[in-house]
Amino acid sequence: MKRMSILFDLDGTLVDSLDDLTAAVNATRHHFSLPPVTTAQTTCFIGDGQLNLVKRAFADADTNLDLQQPLQFLREYYRQHLLVYTRLFPGVGETLPFLAENCSLGVVTNKPQAEAEQVCQNLGITKHMSCIIGGGSTVNLKPHPEALLLALQQTGGQPENAWMVGDHYTDLAAAAAAGCKACFCRYGFGQTRDEHPDLSIDQFSELPKSLGLS
Repeated sequence: MKRMSILFDLDGTLVDSLDDLTAAVNATRHHFSLPPVTTAQTTCFIGDGQLNLVKRAFADADTNLDLQQPLQFLREYYRQHLLVYTRLFPGVGETLPFLAENCSLGVVTNKPQAEAEQVCQNLGITKHMSCIIGGGSTVNLKPHPEALLLALQQTGGQPENAWMVGDHYTDLAAAAAAGCKACFCRYGFGQTRDEHPDLSIDQFSELPKSLGLS
């Protein structure tokens, strides 16, 4: 029997990066003379790539503003401040080694590739992953299934024996489109919208038992 493949979203699933993302949004807004937003507001901006984040975060900006300007500013600021506050969610560091012994693991995130690799490396989880697929690795971001299918190629997995674990409707929709099952992380930043996960967890340490691995 082939090993199960488990693909993870990054922000809101493996790592709590909300404070660093909020800081990047607010540094960018300040640069363009806009007032700061709260972390709660930032949760509504993230999950669909940096361009969509900027579109949402600058919805109150002058309509003449070229959004490529704040996009470039945010990208550079965030690149330099990736890991000020970002940490693994509780249970991730303890649970991933067990999962890696029993399954093939990968990360599939809309975060840009270089930043995704840096976060995983600095927080010590790269060693557990067969692949890290970030934004720019494929033409389309989640919810398109392209990145998940690429990750399955690299993990040697098949959709019918794979799970996508994430905290956002984009993860759930991508899983459905790729033919994978989906696990929703209720502790994250995102929302299910109209998607229907196969299971949901309230903390990461529940995952092995929920998947029938322990």
